Amino acid sequence: MWVDVIATDLSKLGVEVVVSAARVTRLASRDVSALPHAAMRLLGRLDELGPTRISELAKADRCSQPTMSTLVQRQEESGWVRREPDPADSRASLISLTDAGRAELDRARSEAGTALAARLRQLPAEDIATLEAAVTVMRTILTLEPVEADPR
Repeated sequence: MWVDVIATDLSKLGVEVVVSAARVTRLASRDVSALPHAAMRLLGRLDELGPTRISELAKADRCSQPTMSTLVQRQEESGWVRREPDPADSRASLISLTDAGRAELDRARSEAGTALAARLRQLPAEDIATLEAAVTVMRTILTLEPVEADPR
């Protein structure tokens, strides 16, 4: 019984984390002029994953491969990503960030951080400390190995 209550509460907490994180991200990125939202997502994904095939980028972004190909092509024309042969499969390419793409992503993230900072300044010091601790926990979550959900 206790385990079921914890699992249910953790599921609810998981939903709250996902919804709140997504809303904060959208709020912060409203004032980002450096990059269109889709480009920022792509560059951020490449920052997270490293060199990646278009098919894997499409899967990670939950879009079609043709949609991702078009987005990659636009960012390639801007000089923000590059294609390199995939050493594991000569028919495929790996997409990676260029130095210019990294600079553009950093600029967009800085704009988003600045936009959010205006709201963070309104919080009491205790809430800032709690938020700092929560960010540490979120980073830890990202390093944990995935486990299958309890089928119950």
